[in-house]
Amino acid sequence: MQERRGGRVGAVTAVRRRAVCGAGALAWLPAGQLRAAEAFVLRIETIQSEPFGRLGPRGPGGLMYDLGNLIAARAGLAAQNRVVPYARTVLSLRNGDADMVLRFSNAELEVVSHQVAPVLALPTVLVSRREAPLRGLEDLSGRVVAVSRSFPVPDSVARLPGLHVYEVNSNEHAIQMLMSRRVDAVYGSNLGLFGAARELGLRMSAFARPLAVERQTFWLHLSRRTATPALIDKLAAAVDTLQRDGTIARHYELALAEFGDDRMPA
Repeated sequence: MQERRGGRVGAVTAVRRRAVCGAGALAWLPAGQLRAAEAFVLRIETIQSEPFGRLGPRGPGGLMYDLGNLIAARAGLAAQNRVVPYARTVLSLRNGDADMVLRFSNAELEVVSHQVAPVLALPTVLVSRREAPLRGLEDLSGRVVAVSRSFPVPDSVARLPGLHVYEVNSNEHAIQMLMSRRVDAVYGSNLGLFGAARELGLRMSAFARPLAVERQTFWLHLSRRTATPALIDKLAAAVDTLQRDGTIARHYELALAEFGDDRMPA
């Protein structure tokens, strides 16, 4: 009996030694290889801006928050999704602190991430107050327009003579500056700007008819620090499936329905 107990102790000790040695080997791996050696979890960051990403008493949510989770699930990946300030997403992709972000692209994002797949195209607009409407781009000459930091501004707007572009932290901040008459207009997506206005408790009747500028697309951005060909293929296929089966379109319609009878100006 004593020998059997001793044999069992020896076997347990050997198992422990192997576990310690395995952990020690993992500790010496570079960060990217260490993540590959462990169970992979896709780290998603969602922009904190209505109606795309929100933090509330019932937890995080929003159009892009939900779509990010659906893409990961369709790709068969476990995921963690955090709602963070708009401009922070660029830094997270650059540093490898996040794997995936859904947002409009710009030159800075193209350097730090792969543009894997287009997710949702939205009109971008210039929004002004009802009592001081913009009737054309030329009306902005010599004026001040607010835009969320790192949001791409096209040359058709940026090159207007005398225009001053004032960068702010969020669409909500931009709308607040507009309504306090500190700027003459705000620029962004129609859904983002009017979603921010709704979040601030404003009625759509407070705004003039928006001036359409162009269409921009929410892309799935994948950090160059953590992307692999296999991961790119999985996520691109997931987005394609969700486009073809109408899932993305249905979620967009749900976001529009949140405006209720106070419909977004068009």
